[in-house]
Amino acid sequence: MSKIGFEHQKLPIDHLACVQAMIQAGKSVAGDDLLLAVEQSMRQSLPAEARDIVRRALITAVKTRGRPPKFDAYLDLALDKVDQRYPALLRYEQRKKQLLLKSGKVALKGESPSRLAYARLLRHMKHEFGPMTPEGLGNMHSGYRKGRLHSTENHIDSEDFEAEIEHTFPLFKKIIKNGGFSDDCI
Repeated sequence: MSKIGFEHQKLPIDHLACVQAMIQAGKSVAGDDLLLAVEQSMRQSLPAEARDIVRRALITAVKTRGRPPKFDAYLDLALDKVDQRYPALLRYEQRKKQLLLKSGKVALKGESPSRLAYARLLRHMKHEFGPMTPEGLGNMHSGYRKGRLHSTENHIDSEDFEAEIEHTFPLFKKIIKNGGFSDDCI
């Protein structure tokens, strides 16, 4: 039996299928990926001028119509359900832990009643939250109760680009005013 090297055993990457999948998924396709797909489908390389043009190309992502699946109102409704169900589940888990301790058994380390209640909520509401940890749901629920989830202080009108730049880069206005970087900005 002859030995065949590893590089000869693996199948080549189908660049055309990868590019088609990225376009269908709504992701942007880089020029290098497009170049590999074109050359692979032609089974020969393009001339140098055409290669440069294709490398610079970028197929932008296609915007789909409708709202994203986890928009703010949907998340608010789900967190409102969590807010209603959590206190009863927490009391249930606390009673269960107290009965366990009274019986002389030892509770598992790290399994707090709060974490168990959030884990139970995640099992019942997996369509609303998807793959999330109980700690993540607890942090999100805490932010929802305290009003930090959709805070108006973090909202910036996308029409006011100067305010958005000032909020994102606080030193930007100072740099522009001084005509460049100075010692106190660096």
